[in-house]
Amino acid sequence: MKTITVMELQEGMEIGEPVEAQGSVLYDAGTKIDLKVIDRIKRHGVMCITVMEKADYATTHYEKIQYDKDFQNFCSVYRNSLNIYKGTMISYMGTKQSIDPSVFMSIYESVSSIISTEGQLLDYLYNMVPNEDELTYTSSFNAALLCGAFANWLNLPADEKKILILCGFYYDIGKWVIPNNILWKPGKLTEEEFALVKKHPVTGYALVRNDTNLNEHVKNTVIMHHERYDGTGYPYHMREEKIDKYARYMAIIDTYIAMASPRSFRSAFTPLQIIGILEEEKEKYDLQILLPLIEKIADTQIGSKVELSDKSVWEVIMIQKNKYSRPMLKGNNGMILDLSSRPDLKIVRMV
Repeated sequence: MKTITVMELQEGMEIGEPVEAQGSVLYDAGTKIDLKVIDRIKRHGVMCITVMEKADYATTHYEKIQYDKDFQNFCSVYRNSLNIYKGTMISYMGTKQSIDPSVFMSIYESVSSIISTEGQLLDYLYNMVPNEDELTYTSSFNAALLCGAFANWLNLPADEKKILILCGFYYDIGKWVIPNNILWKPGKLTEEEFALVKKHPVTGYALVRNDTNLNEHVKNTVIMHHERYDGTGYPYHMREEKIDKYARYMAIIDTYIAMASPRSFRSAFTPLQIIGILEEEKEKYDLQILLPLIEKIADTQIGSKVELSDKSVWEVIMIQKNKYSRPMLKGNNGMILDLSSRPDLKIVRMV
C-alpha cells in the first residue's frame, strides 16, 4: 500500500486503509474509488489517503517476489552479468584465446555479492522467468552461481571453490554448438538427435583441451560431468573415484539445474521434488557430496508453502532426516501432516 494526496486519486483505485474525517469513517478499506468518492473525500478536507498497489493483490510467493525490490535488483544485475558471460564465451569459442579466470570470477562476484544467503539464491533462480532463446547460456550461468553456493555449504577452501565455479562456467560448453531446436526440443528426440546431444561432453572437451591456462579439473569436468558414480553415465561409463572430484560435484549441480529450469512442456520442479528424485537415484552420485547438499537444500524450504497432489496447501515446518523430500507440514487450520507417512500425496508446486 502507499499513501498519496487526494489530488492524485484516480477512478479505479482501491482504498487500503479506512478514510476518517471528524472522528467518523467515510470509507472502509476495500472501497473502489470513483468520482463521487473523490468528491466526498475532498469536501471533508482529507489531504491524504492510503491506496492499494499491485503488489498488495499478490497471493502466491511467486507473485509477491516479482514486486520485491531486492529481487528486481538481482534480476537486473543477473541479466547484465549473463550478457557479459555470453559474449565472453562466444568470443572464446571463436578465437580459442584463453580467458583469465579473474574475468569469470568478477562476473560471479557481481551477482553473488548481492545475495544474502544460499537459500535466497535458490529462491531467486526458481522464480525468475527465463528467456527461452537463451536457455543454454542461462543453464551454464546458473550452474556457476550454484557452484559457489554449494561450495559454501560444503565448506570448500577458497581455491577449490574457485575451481568449482570455473567448472560451472565451462562444463556445458559442448552444448553451445548444438542447434536450439534439437537441444530444447519439447518432444522426443530422434536417435540421431539424441546421439548428437550425447556427444556434447566430447565436443566440449575438444574446445578446451588445448587451453594451457585452463585448470585440468575444469577440462576433466567438461568431459566427465555426465559420468555417474555407479558406471551408468557417459561417454566412458567411468565409476566412483575414477571420475574427477569436480565432475562428481557437477553431476549433482547439472541434474539440479536441469530439473529446476522450466521447459515449454513442463514447469520447473520444486527443490523438494528435485531432492526426491536425487534420493531415488542416489547410487548415481557420490554420497559424501550428495547427502550434505540435499540436507542444505531441504533446510532452505522450511517456511515455504507447497501445494500437494490433492490441491491442498501446506507450510513446510520441519525437514525429516533420511527422507528429506517428505517433510512435516502444517495446514492453515493448524493440522500437522507427516508427508513421509502419506505416499499417496506428492508435492506438485510451490505457492
